[in-house]
Amino acid sequence: MAGTLAQALERAIARLGASPAPRADAEELLTRLLGMGPGEIHLDRGRPLAAAEAARLEAWLERRVAGEPVQYITGRAAFRGLDLAVNPGVLVPRPETEGLVEAVLGVLRTETGRWPRPRVLDLGTGSGAIALAIASEWAAATVTASDASEAALETARANAASHGLAERVRFTRGDWFEAVGGDERFEVVVSNPPYVATGEWDRVPPDVRGFEPHQALFSGATGLDALREIVDEAPLHLVAGGLLALELAEA
Repeated sequence: MAGTLAQALERAIARLGASPAPRADAEELLTRLLGMGPGEIHLDRGRPLAAAEAARLEAWLERRVAGEPVQYITGRAAFRGLDLAVNPGVLVPRPETEGLVEAVLGVLRTETGRWPRPRVLDLGTGSGAIALAIASEWAAATVTASDASEAALETARANAASHGLAERVRFTRGDWFEAVGGDERFEVVVSNPPYVATGEWDRVPPDVRGFEPHQALFSGATGLDALREIVDEAPLHLVAGGLLALELAEA
């Protein structure tokens, strides 16, 4: 029985009782399913759910019960006001990475006089979250986004086009700094690289290690392989006094 939106929400929460955040997951699935904005489901609780909608919700709930991230189920993820397409070829953007973007923007605000038109390089762009957020929030920036995965770049390019940022961001393929010319310099290099040690497999949440791309998660026995490469090569691609901003694991 399809029932009302309110009834569907309560059933979804009950089905997802074993997940870390059953209510948040249920609300995200329903709002994405129905094309509603956050919170709208609570304003239209008596709305009948069509049979086709109920069937699709049930299929989505089964996938979530099996551990698949909500963002892969819906194909969408929110990031600093951007609504991004995501898939198993790219990491799900996270709040911690929003904080990384805010830190970069804070430096750009401080250095406006020194860097009126900053060149920003996002290494390992994935869905394009970091590059597109900076491009959308800092109009003076010239942004380059790189990734070793062509599939990831296709997703990032599509996200750039959907947000009217295709002309603002250059996409290039390659491993870390191999994606740009040897003489290219940037005011800012930013990255959310893989930083999980392969030996920490069991400490990674099942819905992450089971569905998200391992090449974007794991980085050698210590988790430092990618970080070392970026740190070692960054001085060759930063202007004097430039910023290297990296997301790292908590100590």
